[in-house]
Amino acid sequence: MKESFGVITADRCDEFLRKGYRQRWFFPHTVRYLPKCGPDGFRIARWMCGDVNPDQLWELVLYAAPSIAAQFPADLFFDDDIAWHQQQFSRPGQIATANLVVRGPELYTMVHISDLVQRIPRRRSLKTRVENRFKGWNHMLLNGILNFAVGMQMERIYVADSDWALRHTDPDRNVGPEMFRRIYDRNVSELFDVKSSPPWWSIDVSRNANRLVVPEPGEEDIADDRKICICHDVEKGMGHTDSDPDFARKADSAAPENLERMISIERQLSVKATYAVVGTLVPELRDRIEKDGHCLAFHSYDHRIDSSNGAAPTKGADQLGRCRTVDYRLKGYRTPQSRITAELTDENLCFHNFEWLASSTYSFGFDEPRLQNGIVKIPIHFDDFSMYHDGRSYEAWEAEAIATIENNRFVAFGLHDCYGEFWLPRYAAFLATISRMGRLMTMNQVADEVFLQNALSLRETLPARRAID
Repeated sequence: MKESFGVITADRCDEFLRKGYRQRWFFPHTVRYLPKCGPDGFRIARWMCGDVNPDQLWELVLYAAPSIAAQFPADLFFDDDIAWHQQQFSRPGQIATANLVVRGPELYTMVHISDLVQRIPRRRSLKTRVENRFKGWNHMLLNGILNFAVGMQMERIYVADSDWALRHTDPDRNVGPEMFRRIYDRNVSELFDVKSSPPWWSIDVSRNANRLVVPEPGEEDIADDRKICICHDVEKGMGHTDSDPDFARKADSAAPENLERMISIERQLSVKATYAVVGTLVPELRDRIEKDGHCLAFHSYDHRIDSSNGAAPTKGADQLGRCRTVDYRLKGYRTPQSRITAELTDENLCFHNFEWLASSTYSFGFDEPRLQNGIVKIPIHFDDFSMYHDGRSYEAWEAEAIATIENNRFVAFGLHDCYGEFWLPRYAAFLATISRMGRLMTMNQVADEVFLQNALSLRETLPARRAID
C-alpha cells in the first residue's frame, strides 16, 4: 500500500519567481489531495454551493518539506491549541488546508485555513519565525488548487470572494474583514487572471495554466502489517438502564475504578487505545483519558437509539448534533449496539464534521476499513457482550479473540467499562499477547491511513499537467 502526494523541492524557487510569485512567498512543500471533506467542508459547501454530495468534496492539505519542518519544535505541528482542526493525518509539518468541490468541469474552493500561521500567537516565542517562513501559505495553496484543476481537466475555478467567505464563517470567531480580503481577494487577483463573478472570483484554467508550477509525484509505503484496534465503549450503566436496572446501578458504581485500571494497564504496556465515550460523560472523563495519549471519540450522546426507521423521530434522535454541542473536534463516532440508525447517513456524518464511523462487521457487511463518501468505515469484529449476556467464560472468549486476530490482517474489537469485571483481571496478559501479534493502532490512526491510501495519485494526472509546459 502507498500514499501519494506532490512534491515541490527547494530548487523550484526560481520557477515560482518566473511565474510571478515573490520569493518571500515560497517554501518547499508537499501537497496531498484527499477525497474527503475538509474542516466543516460539507456544511459550508451546502451553504455556498447549494446541493452537493460528499463524493464531490476534496481536501487539499499542505505540508512543509521535512527539512523545513525540522527547523521547528516537533510538538508544534501536533499542538491541539495551534493545529485546532487537527488535519495532520499523522504526518508532521502540516501548514494549511483548502476545501474543494468538484461540480462537472468546475472547481469551487472555499475555507483556506492555516491554523499554524493564524494561531501561532499562542506560542509567542515562535510567532515571528513561523509568520516569516510560511508567509506564502495561501499562495502555495493556490498553486496546489490550480494543479488539481489542470490534472483533473477542469475548465474553471471559482474562489469565494472575501464577503462570501466571511458571511459563512462562524460568527463566534473574532475575525476582521482585512484578513479575508487578503486571503480571498488580493492573493487570488495578484496571482491569476481573474474575473469578478460575485460572490466568486472566476478563473479560466486554460488561460492561467502558464502560472502553474507542477509538483512532482511522490509516493511512500504504508505498512502492510497486521493492524489491531482496541475500542473501549465507555458508557457506565447507560446501556442497561431499561433492560437490566440492577446491572446498570452496579455498572455505574464500578465504572470509575474499571476506567482507572484500563488506563493503568495500558500505560504500563505503552498501549494507545480508542475510548468511545458517551457524550454526556465526555466533560467528566476526557482529561483522564487524553492525559495518557489515547484517542477520544463519541459513543453517541446519551446511548439512546433512534428506532423511528423513517417515522417521527424518537427520543434517541439527533445524537450527532448533540454530540457536537459537547465537542466539535472529535473525529470518530462509535454507534451503540452497532445499530446504524436512520440518522447515521454519510451526509449527516459529514455535515456534523465526523471523519470515521465504527460499527460491527455484520452491520457494515465488510471486515476491513474502507472509505465511503468521505467517511472511513471501521468494522468491529467482536466485543465482550457474550461474557455478560451468555455467561461465556473468559477463556473461551480469549481463545476466539486470538484466533480472530491470527486469521485477519485487520481486527478491531470492543471492550466495555461496564463489563470490566469479566476481562480486567486478565487484561494485562491479553494485551501483552496481542501486542506481539500486530501493530496496535487507534481508530484515528486507522482513518488517517485509509485517507492517505485514497489520496489522488499525481502520476495519473501527470500527462495533463505536463501538457502545459
